[in-house]
Amino acid sequence: MKTVTLTNNFHNTSSKVRPVVIANGRFAGMHKISRKTALRLRSELCGVSGCVCGGTFGERGGVLLDVVSEDYDRNYIIDLARNNA
Repeated sequence: MKTVTLTNNFHNTSSKVRPVVIANGRFAGMHKISRKTALRLRSELCGVSGCVCGGTFGERGGVLLDVVSEDYDRNYIIDLARNNA
């Protein structure tokens, strides 16, 4: 698994995440970030209630992870080949 460091250059914060490879199903070959991990990232990168400084995970500047879809558990599906990770 590849570790990705996300940053927020507005709040001068960073956080690491390890997207999980999806082996089966329609998203096979892509990666998943759980809803719980996404909330942790958002809290670590921004953490200010009502702030809209960053993307889905609170990232701003640096590596940007575009969300392709969500699964039935509201986990985020990302395609690392399509992103600048």
